[in-house]
Amino acid sequence: MRKGYLFFKKKDDEELTKKPVLGYRGRQLIILLAVIAFAFFVGYHLLKFTVLDGDKWRMLAYNQQTSELTIMANRGTIYDANGTVLAQSSTVWNIVIAPQPIYMAEQERSKKFQEKQQKWLADNNPEKEPLGEYKPLKNLIAEKLSALLGVKQDGMLKACEDIESYYYIVKRKVDKPVVAEIQKFMLDNDIPANCIVMEETSKRNYPNGTLAANVIGFTNFDGNGVYGLEAYYDEYLRGTDGKAFYTTDGLGQGVQYANDNYFSAVDGYSLVLTIDEVMQHYLEKNLEATVSQHSVINRACGIIMNCKTGGIVAMATSPSYDLNNPSELTSVYDLQKLADAKEKGASEEELDALEATLREGQWKNKAVTELYYPGSVFKSVSCAAGLDTESISMESEFTCTGSMNVAGTDIDCWYWYGGGHGTLTLQQALTKSCNPSFMQIGAALGADNFSNYFESFGFTEPTGIDLPGEAQSLYIPRSRMGPVELATSAFGQTNKITPIQMCTAYCALVNGGYLVTPHVVDKIIDSSGNVVETKETEIKRQVISKETSQQMCQLLETVVSDNGGTNAYIQGYRIGGKSGTAEKIDEYNAELATNPDAKMTYISTFAACVPMDDPQYVMLVMVDTPTGPEYYGSAVAAPIVSLVFSEGLEHLGIYPTYTAEEQAKMDSTVPYVVGYLSMKAESLVKSANFNVKIVGDDSGEAVVTNQVPYSGISIPKGSTIILYFNDIDPEYATVPKVIGMSADKANEVMTNAGFNIKISGGAAYNADAKATMQSFAEGAYLPKGSVIEVTFSVSIQDG
Repeated sequence: MRKGYLFFKKKDDEELTKKPVLGYRGRQLIILLAVIAFAFFVGYHLLKFTVLDGDKWRMLAYNQQTSELTIMANRGTIYDANGTVLAQSSTVWNIVIAPQPIYMAEQERSKKFQEKQQKWLADNNPEKEPLGEYKPLKNLIAEKLSALLGVKQDGMLKACEDIESYYYIVKRKVDKPVVAEIQKFMLDNDIPANCIVMEETSKRNYPNGTLAANVIGFTNFDGNGVYGLEAYYDEYLRGTDGKAFYTTDGLGQGVQYANDNYFSAVDGYSLVLTIDEVMQHYLEKNLEATVSQHSVINRACGIIMNCKTGGIVAMATSPSYDLNNPSELTSVYDLQKLADAKEKGASEEELDALEATLREGQWKNKAVTELYYPGSVFKSVSCAAGLDTESISMESEFTCTGSMNVAGTDIDCWYWYGGGHGTLTLQQALTKSCNPSFMQIGAALGADNFSNYFESFGFTEPTGIDLPGEAQSLYIPRSRMGPVELATSAFGQTNKITPIQMCTAYCALVNGGYLVTPHVVDKIIDSSGNVVETKETEIKRQVISKETSQQMCQLLETVVSDNGGTNAYIQGYRIGGKSGTAEKIDEYNAELATNPDAKMTYISTFAACVPMDDPQYVMLVMVDTPTGPEYYGSAVAAPIVSLVFSEGLEHLGIYPTYTAEEQAKMDSTVPYVVGYLSMKAESLVKSANFNVKIVGDDSGEAVVTNQVPYSGISIPKGSTIILYFNDIDPEYATVPKVIGMSADKANEVMTNAGFNIKISGGAAYNADAKATMQSFAEGAYLPKGSVIEVTFSVSIQDG
């Protein structure tokens, strides 16, 4: 045996005979412990996932596997008093793209095209149809939606490329015809439903555009009311949205399971207003004309209120705005302010801020949210307080020398330049709107009585009308009311109130003395038409006695009918009222501090009541800052009352009762006599109390071939109807100018020119009335016999 062999053999034997460090059982123990530890680890985490954090992970899984769809509640409709729809919602859709599903669909679409392309290439048929150009799905969608929705194609393409996103709103509130085109596009191009989603929502529509805009208000992008009734009654109108929960697969496609949940939406309630759409139209139309005619800078407003119930029949601000496009400015003065600012180099930020301020201003309801000096319309309140406390009587007399010294301060009457009114009865003091007379009434009342009645008539607190943003009045409290403050307050030149407060006070003056809460909503109904809530008449308190109220009716009626009728007078109706012209003294003083050439501006007001034997309605008109030649309330605001009531009183169920004198002045309707023989035609015309002028040969069997004026119009009795025979064309003449003339003089000038005159305006028969407008301007060339309507008014200074 070799030596080396023995050496290595021995060493191997030693290695084999060594005692192992860890035996077989030890290794088993280690493996067992490792298995136990792993089992414990797995068990712990299973316990943690399924028990300790089970709710969390189940919710995550549920959220991943479940989609939620909001079921939009229908916002309630707003109706006028007669059921005319003023605001309603319609179904529209938000168009949404899902970039990740578009990407996934594109992979499948591209694969199919490649397979189709390979098959096409393998086809050796020389007459095979061209394969066509392949367009990626994102490009196809971007191109089509940009064309249909009017959005930029580049922006659409960029949105489609954001493949981490599932949700991108392309356009909101899309109407059904466009949605139908998108659906057809998806069907034609085999686009999966989860790539382009149409989310059902609603859009608010206002069928009458600007009608009652400042009362109704509008909703924002999310469908919540932000102005007017839409805001005030938002909780009633908006309803409660429903929810639908459904299971989806890995691609986001819906999978129907039994555990899917659906919770129905609850539609909002609808509002039935006290507003009458017809009266609202009449009021808005005439306010708009006045704003234009008198170049009114700071808007005008009007209110028609049922003086017994407090229901608002009409409420308007002019200029108004389009509820379907509320962001567009409508006032020419607001637009000029923007243009001026731009011309002066205002930055974009400054212009945006100015436009936002002007926009918010046009949305405000001037009758409720803005304060003003009432001026002489307030004198009726002072008069009623004096009569109710017996501080004065219907037989009281007052002295006016043109001014009055109160505690060392001289306070002028508006008629100071004429040496004053002299001695006046109470009726004369109210009719002539004499300031010193009412300073004397204020002194007779005393500060305590005046303050008590001022508060009782509701001037120290909001009226509580169901509209947002009602302003709080600014007034002199009893603790600060000295003799001068009392004197100026008594004729309406110190305290600032809202038009709705003044209107509500006039209701109390003539309805028996009761202060009622004004309201715009009559009742609230559900989607089935069931009445949920009715707005009952709320009487806050009795302010003056019934006897005092009757005395005020008598005084106010005489103010309107004085001297043959003022601008608010309407034949056949007993109308009472009072005008007012207030100085905007606070704005004047503020401007005077920086501008020595500052000029006083004015607010023109008229408050009217009808019919005075049993008052039903009060109308208040306020015109803020007229800049034309006229600014007195009697000349600017009163004609609106006459025009609106002339058109609308019969609609309200109040019909005229004419005196014999009024009947004699009434118009008659022109009969239709074309085609009649001469004798019959003349008989018909004369029986309608018109004169006849014949042009042409009317002998024998001749028939009338033309007439001027044409039939159907109403003109004064005694006007001349020209009858043409033998197809003779009418004679023409030039219309003369009669502006500034009395009624008699204007009639003479028009008649001599060959025209008929129709006299209009409440003051048409007032001895001091002058023509202020004519329907055809001087120089117009018209057929002789045509009717020229001339409006007459009287300019009565009213302090």
